[in-house]
Amino acid sequence: MGKMTKAISEEEIQKILTSKKIKQDVRNALLIELNTGLRIQDIAKLKFSDIQFGKLEIIEKKTKKAQITKINMELVEYLFKNKTRDDDFIFSNTEKGIKAFVRKVQYQISMACDYENIDNRFISTHSFRKSFATLAYNETKDIMFVQQLLNHSSVSITQRYIQINKEKVDIYRKKQRIGF
Repeated sequence: MGKMTKAISEEEIQKILTSKKIKQDVRNALLIELNTGLRIQDIAKLKFSDIQFGKLEIIEKKTKKAQITKINMELVEYLFKNKTRDDDFIFSNTEKGIKAFVRKVQYQISMACDYENIDNRFISTHSFRKSFATLAYNETKDIMFVQQLLNHSSVSITQRYIQINKEKVDIYRKKQRIGF
Protein backbone atom coordinates (compact mmCIF):
# COMPACT_ATOMS: atom_id res chain seq x y z
CA MET A 1 0.00 0.00 0.00
CA GLY A 2 1.27 3.49 -0.88
CA LYS A 3 1.87 6.28 1.56
CA MET A 4 -1.12 8.16 2.96
CA THR A 5 -1.33 11.47 1.14
CA LYS A 6 -2.63 14.75 2.45
CA ALA A 7 -4.04 17.90 0.95
CA ILE A 8 -1.50 20.69 0.90
CA SER A 9 -1.89 24.34 1.83
CA GLU A 10 -2.31 27.09 -0.74
CA GLU A 11 1.13 28.39 0.27
CA GLU A 12 2.71 24.97 -0.35
CA ILE A 13 0.87 24.71 -3.68
CA GLN A 14 2.31 28.07 -4.79
CA LYS A 15 5.82 27.12 -3.68
CA ILE A 16 5.67 23.84 -5.58
CA LEU A 17 4.16 25.34 -8.75
CA THR A 18 6.74 28.14 -8.89
CA SER A 19 9.72 26.01 -7.89
CA LYS A 20 12.70 25.80 -10.25
CA LYS A 21 12.36 22.02 -9.97
CA ILE A 22 8.95 21.95 -11.72
CA LYS A 23 9.10 21.91 -15.53
CA GLN A 24 6.37 23.46 -17.70
CA ASP A 25 4.61 20.20 -18.64
CA VAL A 26 4.47 19.04 -15.01
CA ARG A 27 3.22 22.47 -13.89
CA ASN A 28 0.50 22.26 -16.56
CA ALA A 29 -0.60 18.83 -15.29
CA LEU A 30 -0.70 20.03 -11.67
CA LEU A 31 -2.73 23.08 -12.68
CA ILE A 32 -5.26 20.81 -14.39
CA GLU A 33 -5.43 18.60 -11.29
CA LEU A 34 -5.91 21.60 -8.99
CA ASN A 35 -8.61 23.09 -11.20
CA THR A 36 -10.56 19.92 -12.07
CA GLY A 37 -9.84 17.35 -9.36
CA LEU A 38 -9.01 14.73 -11.98
CA ARG A 39 -6.52 11.98 -11.13
CA ILE A 40 -3.03 12.37 -12.56
CA GLN A 41 -3.29 9.16 -14.63
CA ASP A 42 -6.37 10.63 -16.36
CA ILE A 43 -4.64 13.97 -16.87
CA ALA A 44 -1.56 12.27 -18.36
CA LYS A 45 -3.60 10.86 -21.27
CA LEU A 46 -5.56 14.05 -22.07
CA LYS A 47 -5.87 15.36 -25.60
CA PHE A 48 -6.69 18.89 -26.64
CA SER A 49 -9.65 17.36 -28.52
CA ASP A 50 -11.03 16.14 -25.14
CA ILE A 51 -11.75 19.80 -24.39
CA GLN A 52 -14.91 21.00 -26.12
CA PHE A 53 -16.84 24.19 -25.30
CA GLY A 54 -15.34 24.58 -21.84
CA LYS A 55 -15.89 20.93 -20.92
CA LEU A 56 -13.46 18.08 -20.56
CA GLU A 57 -14.87 14.64 -21.36
CA ILE A 58 -12.97 11.51 -20.33
CA ILE A 59 -13.41 7.92 -19.18
CA GLU A 60 -11.69 7.60 -15.81
CA LYS A 61 -8.96 4.99 -15.85
CA LYS A 62 -9.53 3.87 -12.24
CA THR A 63 -13.33 3.66 -12.21
CA LYS A 64 -14.09 3.31 -15.94
CA LYS A 65 -16.83 5.93 -15.36
CA ALA A 66 -17.51 8.72 -17.82
CA GLN A 67 -16.56 12.08 -16.39
CA ILE A 68 -17.60 15.38 -17.90
CA THR A 69 -15.89 18.26 -16.14
CA LYS A 70 -16.26 21.95 -16.76
CA ILE A 71 -12.85 23.50 -17.18
CA ASN A 72 -11.88 27.10 -16.60
CA MET A 73 -11.42 28.79 -19.98
CA GLU A 74 -8.40 30.71 -18.68
CA LEU A 75 -6.78 27.33 -17.98
CA VAL A 76 -7.65 26.08 -21.48
CA GLU A 77 -6.12 29.21 -23.03
CA TYR A 78 -3.06 28.80 -20.81
CA LEU A 79 -2.63 25.16 -21.92
CA PHE A 80 -2.88 26.05 -25.60
CA LYS A 81 -0.47 28.94 -25.15
CA ASN A 82 2.02 26.75 -23.25
CA LYS A 83 1.80 23.61 -25.40
CA THR A 84 4.79 21.32 -24.92
CA ARG A 85 3.95 18.90 -27.77
CA ASP A 86 3.19 19.19 -31.50
CA ASP A 87 0.29 16.70 -31.62
CA ASP A 88 -3.21 16.49 -30.07
CA PHE A 89 -1.92 14.93 -26.84
CA ILE A 90 -1.30 17.34 -24.00
CA PHE A 91 1.23 15.12 -22.20
CA SER A 92 1.72 11.60 -23.59
CA ASN A 93 0.40 9.43 -26.41
CA THR A 94 1.30 5.90 -25.23
CA GLU A 95 0.45 3.80 -22.17
CA LYS A 96 4.17 3.47 -21.40
CA GLY A 97 4.56 7.21 -21.80
CA ILE A 98 1.61 7.88 -19.49
CA LYS A 99 3.18 5.79 -16.71
CA ALA A 100 6.53 7.52 -17.23
CA PHE A 101 4.86 10.93 -17.12
CA VAL A 102 3.07 10.11 -13.84
CA ARG A 103 6.44 9.04 -12.34
CA LYS A 104 8.03 12.26 -13.67
CA VAL A 105 5.33 14.38 -12.01
CA GLN A 106 5.82 12.60 -8.67
CA TYR A 107 9.61 12.94 -8.92
CA GLN A 108 9.43 16.67 -9.66
CA ILE A 109 6.98 17.23 -6.78
CA SER A 110 9.40 15.47 -4.46
CA MET A 111 12.35 17.50 -5.78
CA ALA A 112 10.39 20.76 -5.48
CA CYS A 113 9.40 19.94 -1.89
CA ASP A 114 13.03 19.27 -0.99
CA TYR A 115 14.17 22.46 -2.74
CA GLU A 116 11.43 24.58 -1.10
CA ASN A 117 11.90 22.97 2.36
CA ILE A 118 8.43 21.41 2.40
CA ASP A 119 7.98 18.17 4.35
CA ASN A 120 7.02 15.76 1.58
CA ARG A 121 6.45 12.57 3.57
CA PHE A 122 2.71 12.74 2.80
CA ILE A 123 2.74 14.71 -0.44
CA SER A 124 2.19 13.03 -3.79
CA THR A 125 0.45 13.73 -7.07
CA HIS A 126 -2.80 12.79 -5.31
CA SER A 127 -2.28 15.62 -2.80
CA PHE A 128 -3.32 18.06 -5.52
CA ARG A 129 -6.64 16.19 -6.02
CA LYS A 130 -7.18 16.23 -2.25
CA SER A 131 -6.35 19.94 -2.17
CA PHE A 132 -8.94 20.54 -4.89
CA ALA A 133 -11.51 18.67 -2.77
CA THR A 134 -10.58 20.51 0.42
CA LEU A 135 -10.70 23.93 -1.27
CA ALA A 136 -14.08 23.10 -2.85
CA TYR A 137 -15.46 21.93 0.50
CA ASN A 138 -14.13 24.97 2.37
CA GLU A 139 -15.79 27.23 -0.19
CA THR A 140 -19.17 25.44 -0.38
CA LYS A 141 -19.43 23.43 2.88
CA ASP A 142 -21.35 20.92 0.73
CA ILE A 143 -19.82 17.45 0.90
CA MET A 144 -22.36 16.02 -1.58
CA PHE A 145 -21.26 18.62 -4.11
CA VAL A 146 -17.60 17.69 -3.60
CA GLN A 147 -18.54 14.00 -3.94
CA GLN A 148 -20.03 14.79 -7.36
CA LEU A 149 -17.00 16.86 -8.39
CA LEU A 150 -14.70 13.93 -7.63
CA ASN A 151 -17.08 11.33 -9.10
CA HIS A 152 -16.94 9.35 -5.84
CA SER A 153 -19.37 6.50 -5.25
CA SER A 154 -19.92 7.41 -1.58
CA VAL A 155 -19.68 10.37 0.78
CA SER A 156 -17.41 8.38 3.12
CA ILE A 157 -14.71 8.33 0.44
CA THR A 158 -15.05 12.09 0.00
CA GLN A 159 -14.83 12.65 3.77
CA ARG A 160 -11.40 11.03 3.77
CA TYR A 161 -10.27 13.50 1.11
CA ILE A 162 -11.26 16.72 2.80
CA GLN A 163 -9.05 17.86 5.60
CA ILE A 164 -11.37 17.93 8.59
CA ASN A 165 -9.55 16.52 11.56
CA LYS A 166 -10.87 15.46 14.96
CA GLU A 167 -9.42 18.58 16.63
CA LYS A 168 -11.48 20.88 14.35
CA VAL A 169 -14.62 18.83 15.07
CA ASP A 170 -13.98 18.99 18.84
CA ILE A 171 -13.38 22.78 18.72
CA TYR A 172 -16.61 23.28 16.77
CA ARG A 173 -18.63 21.14 19.17
CA LYS A 174 -17.15 22.95 22.17
CA LYS A 175 -18.16 26.35 20.71
CA GLN A 176 -21.66 25.25 19.63
CA ARG A 177 -24.39 27.17 21.55
CA ILE A 178 -27.72 26.65 19.80
CA GLY A 179 -30.91 27.28 21.76
CA PHE A 180 -29.53 28.65 25.04
